[in-house]
Amino acid sequence: MRALLLGILVCISAGFASAQNNIRQIDFKNFTYPLSAPLLGHAELKWLGNPKDGYSKRKPIRLINGVDTTGFTLQSVEYADVAGKGKEDAIVVLRYEAGGTQNTHYVYIYSFDGGKPKLLAYCHTGDRALYGLSKVYVEDGQLVFELLDPRERTGDCCSTWLVLMRFRWNGSRFEKSGRLDDSVLRGEAVGRPEYDSVH
Repeated sequence: MRALLLGILVCISAGFASAQNNIRQIDFKNFTYPLSAPLLGHAELKWLGNPKDGYSKRKPIRLINGVDTTGFTLQSVEYADVAGKGKEDAIVVLRYEAGGTQNTHYVYIYSFDGGKPKLLAYCHTGDRALYGLSKVYVEDGQLVFELLDPRERTGDCCSTWLVLMRFRWNGSRFEKSGRLDDSVLRGEAVGRPEYDSVH
């Protein structure tokens, strides 16, 4: 009996350790996120959280079942090796709407360290056709944003082109890799369903 109980405890401990080392176990639907900068009126992708950027911290976003009381919703969580350490990180996308026509996205990158999530960096994208978010993903070790191109906008909501912005984690922050003008994408009407569903 004693041996049986010991075996059960070992199994439970192993399962607990496994859960504590897996970022997929983090409940990002019920989670608190930092916030700074103006909430709307964005016309660019901007990394946040640096005191030198002149933005003061705002009240944190506290999601409960994927939403909060101020207009934020959890849009997606994807997993990939963003930091280049051979393990999965989380790419969390929140969408912000205040009830009008404007909206924007906040993207949070979390690693897993010491049994808990660790924020690497976060940013906001632009408002819809002004570099609004279409997709964010990892490719060739780089964090890639597909953004609506304001130079080919067909209205406040849409653009006929996308641009790519690529970033690489340098151990302390994301550095831009390549120039925006070098990354023009396919010329199809954008303002399509995937604009509202980041993959």
